[in-house]
Amino acid sequence: MKITVLGAGNGGHAMAADLALGGHTVNLFDRYPEPIEAIRKAGGITLTGEAVYKEGFAKLNRATNNMKEVLEKDVEVVMITAPAFAHQYMIENSAPYMQNGQIVVFNTGYWGTLRFHNYLQRLGKTEVQLVETAILIYSCRINGPASVFIDGLKKEMAVAAFPAGRTGSALRVLNTLYPQFKAAKSIIQTNFNNLNPIFHPAIVLLNAGFSERTKGDYVFYKDGVTPSVGRVIERIDAERRDIAKVLGVDLLPSKEWLYNYYGAKGNNLYEAIQDTKPYQDPKERGPDNLQKTRFVIEDVPYGLVPIASLGDAVGKEAPTIKAIIGLFSVINQTDYWREGNTVEKLGLSGLDGEGIVRFVTEGR
Repeated sequence: MKITVLGAGNGGHAMAADLALGGHTVNLFDRYPEPIEAIRKAGGITLTGEAVYKEGFAKLNRATNNMKEVLEKDVEVVMITAPAFAHQYMIENSAPYMQNGQIVVFNTGYWGTLRFHNYLQRLGKTEVQLVETAILIYSCRINGPASVFIDGLKKEMAVAAFPAGRTGSALRVLNTLYPQFKAAKSIIQTNFNNLNPIFHPAIVLLNAGFSERTKGDYVFYKDGVTPSVGRVIERIDAERRDIAKVLGVDLLPSKEWLYNYYGAKGNNLYEAIQDTKPYQDPKERGPDNLQKTRFVIEDVPYGLVPIASLGDAVGKEAPTIKAIIGLFSVINQTDYWREGNTVEKLGLSGLDGEGIVRFVTEGR
């Protein structure tokens, strides 16, 4: 299969290398020259650790800063691995070259399918298949120029198309790449199953003094999650599940998510996190800057804000989530409500719960 990966960060390195080692023809794009130049100089990417296919040196078909070059007509699948705050750039710059019939996957979703749908509609490209995953399938990090280490793989991954009626046809193609992909009910399920916003902001907030004092010199999950931090995350998790239920989706508690994805054990969330192997990696450090960490600038406006905004739309309060959004708005002197993915920005304004479910299911 011919695949293009948009975004050469940690996830982009891992996905491009893994798929290339699986025998696929892979293009890699990034807007910044540094990672692309390193890959060109090395001739490809070296992958170590766990992989869907295998470890080794992966030669790519093309690594470039030119968007047009990687979106040729014969590209069947486009994997977007950029962070949520870069989704708009990817949407605006890739849309002119997208072809009807291509499958575009947001890894991780962050409601990217709705944002891209609204944009493509204006261009008259109605047959691009838009898909998103609940979270990135890899737990990974770049560990050198043109080199990536994968320290964990999800055993199964919820995937949905927008509208949901297209999920089955998309999965028939995507399962040839990732057998772990399983059909979700809709993008409501994939987005509410993204645990990055549920975990990351609370841990950063409750370790803010520690992070600023040590410049992030601690193991993020292992040291940052204590029993009391775990209880806060469990409350956020409960608010997430309450709102999702009104929207027709029953979600597992996050500790059970860790059981299923990573084989973790524990009587509560704190114990499950401490038993999750990738979370014990000593190189997974805390943030050294609260204004720049993706755990805030991605997960608060593009993760927590839409959950709370949807909660308001369906009459379900989320006081703990709103408190975290408010406190980070103060800490970083940024109005995350204004910046974030509210129902208005997602094209869901004025819809009640039933209307939102119908829209994500049928596209109308």
